[in-house]
Amino acid sequence: MRPALPRLTLLCIALSLASLSHAADKVVGSGENADTGSRSVLVPSGVSAGVIDTGSGDVFLQTGAVTRNIDTGSGQVELAAGASAGRIDTGSGSVRLGNNTQAGAIDTGSGGIEIGSDVHVEGIDSGSGDVRGGDRVIVDGRIDTGSGSVSFDAGASIRGDIDTGSGSVRLGTGSAVSGDIDTGSGEVTLETSKVDGKIDTGSGDITLSDSRVDGDLATSTGRVSLAGSSVVTGDLIVRKPKCWGLCWGNDRPTRIVIGASASVIGEIRIEREAELWVHETARIGRVSGAQVQRFSGERP
Repeated sequence: MRPALPRLTLLCIALSLASLSHAADKVVGSGENADTGSRSVLVPSGVSAGVIDTGSGDVFLQTGAVTRNIDTGSGQVELAAGASAGRIDTGSGSVRLGNNTQAGAIDTGSGGIEIGSDVHVEGIDSGSGDVRGGDRVIVDGRIDTGSGSVSFDAGASIRGDIDTGSGSVRLGTGSAVSGDIDTGSGEVTLETSKVDGKIDTGSGDITLSDSRVDGDLATSTGRVSLAGSSVVTGDLIVRKPKCWGLCWGNDRPTRIVIGASASVIGEIRIEREAELWVHETARIGRVSGAQVQRFSGERP
């Protein structure tokens, strides 16, 4: 059963409305800047505003509204369909972007980031907030989260690295990453996707379905599953965990399953106890550190 990726249908519908229904303390006009402290700000449809700065006030852009940079300490930021903004920076506030919106780099301390479909942003940085995107999202830079997860539906284009401390990474059908995916303990799940760089997790599981990785695939204690026509052109590496003295919680053998029609072009290098299951139709390179166990069914 392939893992289902979260859909953003309700978000996309809600943010695609002709206007946002929020009441605002300050309505800005064309070319106007706003510095409001705790008061909320509304940019009406068709208005091109200047810089918006609030301490804790929310910021709302109606359909087709435009503004330059948005900076708020704890206020939330929402862009309705077709709106655009420059850089968005919040301390703990959430960010919601409707369909067909554009924004510069987005930076939140702990706020979550929800993105509709056909959205273009220049980069994403979140301390602990999750990043969830719809279809055909373009991120023209890296995505970096501390503990937040990263999830996109079909056709995402990430033109940089994805780096999380403990958050998971899930990419839907037809997605592409031009850099690396690196997580500490978060799992990585790809569905018919392509990664130009490497995938590296400390303890997170790695699951590829009909996907391609043009770099190494590495983990310490995470399980690895290659299904469908998945290809790893680099090496598949299971590292010995780095620890001092006893390695508590790291005694479970790493389980690797390379399914029918899957391929590992490079070397399979195992540095700790592991189970290596390889389908009789799979293609693999040289193996060191583990005994290959062949299987013929759907799974071992």
